[in-house]
Amino acid sequence: MTKVNLVSSLAWLICSGLLAGCQPPHTPGEPVRLKLAHVYEVRSPTHAYGTAHLAQRIAEAGVGLEVSVFPAAQLGSEAELLEQLVAGELELAIAGPSFLAMWYPEIGAFDAAYVFRDLDHMLEVAHGELIQPLWDELLKRYGVRVLDTWVYGSRHITSNKPIRHPDDLRGFRLRLPAARVWQASGEALGASPMPVAFAEVYMALQQGMADGQENPVPTIQAMGFHEVQKYLNLTGHIQSSIQILVNERVWQRLSAEQQNALQQTIRELGLAVREGTLRDEQAILARWREDRVLEVVDDVDLDAFRHRAMQYFATGFPFSRLYQTINRQQALPQTETPATAADSERTAVEAEDSP
Repeated sequence: MTKVNLVSSLAWLICSGLLAGCQPPHTPGEPVRLKLAHVYEVRSPTHAYGTAHLAQRIAEAGVGLEVSVFPAAQLGSEAELLEQLVAGELELAIAGPSFLAMWYPEIGAFDAAYVFRDLDHMLEVAHGELIQPLWDELLKRYGVRVLDTWVYGSRHITSNKPIRHPDDLRGFRLRLPAARVWQASGEALGASPMPVAFAEVYMALQQGMADGQENPVPTIQAMGFHEVQKYLNLTGHIQSSIQILVNERVWQRLSAEQQNALQQTIRELGLAVREGTLRDEQAILARWREDRVLEVVDDVDLDAFRHRAMQYFATGFPFSRLYQTINRQQALPQTETPATAADSERTAVEAEDSP
């Protein structure tokens, strides 16, 4: 999607949503019915430990809310779900930072290589004061409220040769999502990034069109990428997250009791997703080591990768200042908060509907 088309599309969506409203007037005594949609498969931790339980948890709260969940892209791609959310055709949706960065480029920092130390650091930043102005701006501009940030997983590279140092990725065709920040992260690692649709990754690896790919371990297992690769290299280069979003007009029509129940339930499920994701990764890695499904490369030179990425993202990106701030804060006291990147240059970010 070009920048002009994106801006025009969003402007139309916002106007049509404001004119049409999100839902017909609510009938007193009837439950408020909400739809939540996302693109993640039912076996993914996002759904298995999270959204699969949302309807029941909300029903048990007894606050007059009913939630229907539509996983696995039943209602459209990630970009389409966001359009529906802004237009008021959908009440709740899940999207990753690269898609939100199409609207507010600074959010792309979340998908930049080695911006975070680990998943807990990512959650700490996502829930902290440094990032709140970004969420506030998203709400102000597009009427989309971030209810929570969930863990998606630590991303690692699979390959047919061991990858221990950035030099090992010279000329390496690494499949990454087509979003600009993802492609940039591949370059920051030293690879030749290659955009391939998620559904076509297995075939691309099998036929040698791509030399490798990167994803969290549970995703690698679920998609069978371990069947067509020999090595799992524990680079942990991106601590992936997803954001749980609600249309603001819908949110404001809920009672305080309903808002609290929805917010609390989503946060509790986010903790379950984090625990389930980490548990699955440990179990899968243990099984792969024991059965020698893949050779797990533990001795990756993380310092070399991190140094290269930090130099690469230091300037030239709409989130460069934010990237540097997050990195600096890893060594700073919690109370010290350098300036954000709110005044940095805006650029368009391309995206695709795949992890």
